[in-house]
Amino acid sequence: LPAAQHLEESTPKMSSTPAPRDITSHMSSSALLAAQLSGERTPATSSSAVPEVAQESGQMEELVELQLVEEVRLEKLFWEQKAQRGLDEVTLDTFFKLFDMWIQLYRLNKCREVLEEVVPVCEAKGGNWHIKAIQALAFTVWKQSNFALAAELFQKIEALVGPSAALCENMGHTYSSLGNYPKASEYFRMGLEILNQEDQSGRTVGDRAGMLLGLGLIEDRQGHHQEALTAVQESQDLYRARANGKPSSLIAKAGMSVAKILLKIAASESDAAKKRSMEEEAVRLGEENVAIFEVTCGADSPLTASALKGLGEAYKRRGRREDAIKAYAKAYLLEALKDSFDLVSVMEVHNELFDAHLAQITAGVGIDRKAFKSYLSTVEKVLARVKLMPQDANAGAYYKAAGEFMAFAEDYAGADMLLTEAIRLFKAERHDKEELVGRLIVTCQELKDFCTKQLAAACAGGSSGSSSSRGSRKKKGGR
Repeated sequence: LPAAQHLEESTPKMSSTPAPRDITSHMSSSALLAAQLSGERTPATSSSAVPEVAQESGQMEELVELQLVEEVRLEKLFWEQKAQRGLDEVTLDTFFKLFDMWIQLYRLNKCREVLEEVVPVCEAKGGNWHIKAIQALAFTVWKQSNFALAAELFQKIEALVGPSAALCENMGHTYSSLGNYPKASEYFRMGLEILNQEDQSGRTVGDRAGMLLGLGLIEDRQGHHQEALTAVQESQDLYRARANGKPSSLIAKAGMSVAKILLKIAASESDAAKKRSMEEEAVRLGEENVAIFEVTCGADSPLTASALKGLGEAYKRRGRREDAIKAYAKAYLLEALKDSFDLVSVMEVHNELFDAHLAQITAGVGIDRKAFKSYLSTVEKVLARVKLMPQDANAGAYYKAAGEFMAFAEDYAGADMLLTEAIRLFKAERHDKEELVGRLIVTCQELKDFCTKQLAAACAGGSSGSSSSRGSRKKKGGR
């Protein structure tokens, strides 16, 4: 089977379009959507690279078990009140409490569906109801990676109530996700100035930790890694102090950025001891991040998936390939189950998992077919969701990737079927990508031919075995 080339990770995604996104829009002009077999990387998803938007609301203790119980209680209460009273102020008050649970647990589809009805009602009421509804919708579309719409909604809030520290933070994170770093920096610095004014007046209500984390991410994306590290470490220290020993997802969100930047700095560090120290610290933070998200958001949370992916990278850098494979495999499953399905994120973790196995093969360990067979249930989950998407070259990209996994798992019939469909979709791709599509088709066809030979060999072996068995039975009968 063809080995993947190892190319550098591309720059962070700067998408302003709702998920799912066209993979081709996130790759350079010399590459196509699904180049995972040739090793090319789709950019990291912004939803995993930036922290949660700031919320100015008190929340219950961050333990997922408590949140799940409260979610059930509030859902029951909300639907009962809605049926009996309609969307009056009592029902709306219950909804926004429920929204806090849903947004924390990433029930994004539920949030969006109910908000379609709630927002017009709140807009008609005006005042704080209107602002709360717009804010809730902004949070929801932000988590769905529709950053352009989130920016429009936050600007609408700014026009209604003027700037605040929390709003500046939200705008900063949104423009950062859109790739507009000057605008993002402007809002973060405006937010810090508001915080300084609040400090002087003794009425601080903003989030300095969130501002520092946002500024650190901008420094990181502009290649200023040491300055970025200082900012995000200070941010995490503030979150730890605020949590006062209790688990907090914000500690882990900052921790993900700290670990990621440490690995970037370590990559160019010439001192072996310093390099090892930074990588080991990234592993420690990565393990802590996963543990915190599992407790505060749930083992199946998209945040846990992102943390597992980061942990896998840290393990890989320390040469802990088996641990990296386990982390990537878990992240792959969680990406497949995610409420807001994102094919870009799925392809990323698929690539990482595949590359980790290739590293094992290169090291002489051999192909772990048992592991690949265990991934097929995840592949089937992704396939079910990809089949609901437009059947274009993006879908073909995943069919190609899934076909590879099936071939490694010795499911040659399944691989052959997916590769056939990938070829069909690639042939329908637009002409400006004809050259690269042609190469992808050739690769698919080569692997498809390999699968066909394996199937033929298996059939021949079965026929030979059956003939020998019949001959043996005839001899026994003759005796």
